Amino acid sequence: MTEDYFWGLTLSKEHPTEIWDPDMKSPGGGDANDSHALRGEHTLVVKQAVLGPKTADGEVNVVQAEAMGYKSDIKFPIAVLKGGAQSQAVLDLLFPDPPVTFKLIQGNGPIHLLGNHSVGSGEMVGEDDEDDELEDELEEEDMDDLDDIPDRNSIEDKKRKLPQQASNSKPKAKKIKAEDEK
Repeated sequence: MTEDYFWGLTLSKEHPTEIWDPDMKSPGGGDANDSHALRGEHTLVVKQAVLGPKTADGEVNVVQAEAMGYKSDIKFPIAVLKGGAQSQAVLDLLFPDPPVTFKLIQGNGPIHLLGNHSVGSGEMVGEDDEDDELEDELEEEDMDDLDDIPDRNSIEDKKRKLPQQASNSKPKAKKIKAEDEK
């Protein structure tokens, strides 16, 4: 089971860097193992970048993301917005593993990033195996039930029908021959 939460952050000249890491220790001294912390697998989908209304006309703002790639960390610009011209960008960026660092590398902002933070339930692997076994058993029972239902087009049914049809058709043939002889 997955729970989805609205997510957002603001980058500006005063606060140019933000790290998304739900597993990071909280400022109050607790850590992710506290009962208040979210548990399970975390994913982040960044859907939109919006330039704040206080941005100067013509000012170019660039947001960079740093995240884990396949073999190494990747730093790449994800949004380039210009004050007075392009005030928002539609994104669809999936970050399957924390941490992700967002940084305003050019401009004064503010730039608002919006998206979804999803948390998996953290179910045990053994529970999934039991569910799979139960599904397999139910499918086998359904197949057994289907075996009990006679097949309408089976050979035995056709054999049973043939003598009946033949007996019905022979008297008609005899009647026709008898009429032809007269």
